[in-house]
Amino acid sequence: MAADKKDTERRSVKTEGESTERALYVQLIRAATRLEAELNRLFRPMHLTGATYNILRILAAAGVGGRSCGDISEELIAEVPDMTRLLDRLERLGYVARARSSVDRRMVTVTITESGRTTLSQLEDVVQECHKKQFGSLGQAGIAQLGQGLDAILSRLERLESPEPRPGPQVPKYPAM
Repeated sequence: MAADKKDTERRSVKTEGESTERALYVQLIRAATRLEAELNRLFRPMHLTGATYNILRILAAAGVGGRSCGDISEELIAEVPDMTRLLDRLERLGYVARARSSVDRRMVTVTITESGRTTLSQLEDVVQECHKKQFGSLGQAGIAQLGQGLDAILSRLERLESPEPRPGPQVPKYPAM
């Protein structure tokens, strides 16, 4: 019990001169890393990761039409540096199939296979239980409050990523040479 209290204190203490926002950021990243690691342990027997599991979920929701690689990338929870490598792995496992468009050879459509659907179905209850365990100590009110706080942060970040054009002369992103 003393070790649990010590761990909690260590995680919540901010360093000298560190802002409250910075300390919160560090806690959020630590929590996200641990949440993801726990899910990855569940996925390991199926040779999946959080990213590949997410791809399967996207493809299952897409139905028989599948999705293009670009569409999958846009729908992912987190950016991945190499979509092709992840799709290669899923294809080797027999979880997805890729087909080139007969109209535009550059376009590749990815669909989930029956094996991929079966694997996703087998993980559904396990993932739900994992999430209940991860967030259960918050209670419904705490979960709602955390969700609202995270929504506010994400909303703000989205606004910062796509700023409104400002009146007056526009400075080019890259100066002419």
